[in-house]
Amino acid sequence: MEQREWNAALIDWNIWFSSTDKNQLDPNAFHDRAICKFHTGDTAEAIEDLNEAAILQPDYSYRFASRGWMKQAAGDTDAAIEDYKRAIELDPEDTIAHNNLGLLEEAKGYKAQAQERFKVADELQEILNQTERSTELDAKGDVDAEAPMAVPEQEVIDIEDGALAQKKDTATTPKNSMWGEMTSVFKDRESRKLWWKFIRNGFTLKD
Repeated sequence: MEQREWNAALIDWNIWFSSTDKNQLDPNAFHDRAICKFHTGDTAEAIEDLNEAAILQPDYSYRFASRGWMKQAAGDTDAAIEDYKRAIELDPEDTIAHNNLGLLEEAKGYKAQAQERFKVADELQEILNQTERSTELDAKGDVDAEAPMAVPEQEVIDIEDGALAQKKDTATTPKNSMWGEMTSVFKDRESRKLWWKFIRNGFTLKD
């Protein structure tokens, strides 16, 4: 998204917040507006929105992982470390949190701790890769078993492309926006690879 699109999105979010009953606000709404604020240069207010999201959903690791990333981007290393630790407590299989926490611990001189984080992250990523390969082989086997005749190329469903297309086709509304949809990534292993791309792009979806 270009800068003017982030500005326009933030205006829309502020209008939505001002016209929505406080009891109807959900963590995804605060998260999505926080991303807009972050990309328009207001990191402090963005973190405030992520605070609200964490209050509303305190048992969801993504709330702390995403806030940790933003605090890390803002240079608040100690606070980011605490958020990543909390994310890992809630989801010990959170590969990104292990990796990012390791980077911060390494920067602070905790080399041994950092290496242990990286080791865990690598092991979890390998498990994820193996799971994906197994899923792809199973899917291929199912197609072969059910369709002994040649299947037209356009009818073969690619698992990753299908998952990504499903997210792109989601309606963009305050409670079910493209950013809200991205929060589902941490809920299962098979979709975390999309989050890797997302986090590397700085909370920006790119083709």
